[in-house]
Amino acid sequence: MILCLIVTAGCGSSTTAQFKTGYAAAVPPLNRTLMAVTETFAHDKGKSVSQIARSFGDLADRFGKELAPLEALKPPASVAPDFATLTSSLNRVERDLRGPSVAVKHRDVLGVALALESLPSDAGAAADASAAIAEKLDHK
Repeated sequence: MILCLIVTAGCGSSTTAQFKTGYAAAVPPLNRTLMAVTETFAHDKGKSVSQIARSFGDLADRFGKELAPLEALKPPASVAPDFATLTSSLNRVERDLRGPSVAVKHRDVLGVALALESLPSDAGAAADASAAIAEKLDHK
């Protein structure tokens, strides 16, 4: 479930170079948070539903703050569709992370698990889009 966002060096227009620089800066914090999500899944045994929900809520807050710089980037036309897919997928990941907190507030214990059900596929879609972006930027 770790999102592997790859940034490549290369030539290109100044717009492309600016995008690559911004992309390279925005990606590592998101990757660290996604690694923390994986660790949270691995270490949630023995915790209460409320504790688990709070952990994911905290990760969602962190992820949302880290996502903002990526969303502020203006991608070159060659990667714009993939970038739109990436940011859309990452927004769904953030929503997935917020789901357990919302479920706990509504006293919906089953909802906590269901809220996280689509997280792997949303993170996978983001990883696929990121790989497509990296490939296109590598050929610039």
